[in-house]
Amino acid sequence: MKKYLQIVLSLLIPFGLVSQNLRLVTNLPSHLNENSGLVATSSNGVWTHNDSGDGPILYKIDSNGIQIDSIFLNGVSAIDFEDVAQDNLGNFYIGDFGNNNHNRTNLVIYKIPNPDSIMGNNVTPEAIYFSYPNQVTFPDTNQDKDCEALFHYNGNLFLLSKNWGNSGYSTLYQLPDSAGTYSAIIIDSVQTPLVTGADIHSSGKLAVLSMDRVVIFDQFSGNNFFNGRKSTFLFSLTQKEGVTFVDANKLYISQENHRFFPGAKLYELNFSSFLSTISIARSPDMQAMPNPANESLMISLQNLETIPSKLKYEVYNMNGQLVMSNQFNFQSEFVIFLSELNKGMYLIKLTLDEYSITKRFIKN
Repeated sequence: MKKYLQIVLSLLIPFGLVSQNLRLVTNLPSHLNENSGLVATSSNGVWTHNDSGDGPILYKIDSNGIQIDSIFLNGVSAIDFEDVAQDNLGNFYIGDFGNNNHNRTNLVIYKIPNPDSIMGNNVTPEAIYFSYPNQVTFPDTNQDKDCEALFHYNGNLFLLSKNWGNSGYSTLYQLPDSAGTYSAIIIDSVQTPLVTGADIHSSGKLAVLSMDRVVIFDQFSGNNFFNGRKSTFLFSLTQKEGVTFVDANKLYISQENHRFFPGAKLYELNFSSFLSTISIARSPDMQAMPNPANESLMISLQNLETIPSKLKYEVYNMNGQLVMSNQFNFQSEFVIFLSELNKGMYLIKLTLDEYSITKRFIKN
């Protein structure tokens, strides 16, 4: 099996995937065996938390794995803490949205000040309650309502679903970053393995973690995170759960203890030399106009490196049901007539040879 995997990885490298070993920074103490989210406030200071089976506690460790601080969240029951994010003012956001059974109705993100600035060992958080706009059954039959990835960007929170279903896509949701009760907004989706963590850097790099890889998205505009450059870094398969930028070109990645992959660990990935030496094509971009739409939707494609021979589109409702599809010779612009669709939110998926692009639109 090991030899087979090495062959597969070597074949992937020319297509923008780089096999890269992680450097072990330190083993983590046993009380962090269930570690999940990470935020690095310096190269020698990382805040983390367990996902479940622990209290509502943030722990700060140094690069030797020694605990140097902790903060208890007052009045909170930690059901399934999965990720933590930081905004540019230093505030932390702790996502209690682990949802393995896809049936939770008490999803929440807790907001606290920068824990490095808190006097004492406890704090009372604000609560950001939310629901998924595309969930109508509990549990969700599409198995796409579990989340382990959270990041903050331009005044908003973004969540990436883990997606246990068979679509192969994770959904990107947006929420306000202030206390309240909200219905999350569907922004986009991306083809990826199970997502276990995410973080974004002010230099314009988004890291999306899975158990055997991290994908860096950069050169994007606005919150079109997946339409710029995509660089994939592969490593051995273990229970990797947390990711945080240490600087613009370095990540810390944590590993949870697992019976097949024993030991909680903190790793470092320095990818600066790879981003500067490998050339990765920009992904095609799709515009869907107008949005919201009434009777028709104009689809326009840009950033195509090569012209595909065929184009296929599929339209799905928010229950994951295919409601429209067609395939024809490639056109950079075409119109879809929507008269047969009911009012509501939909996803359109385009398939162009090896590329797939998904966008959200609303039918009025």
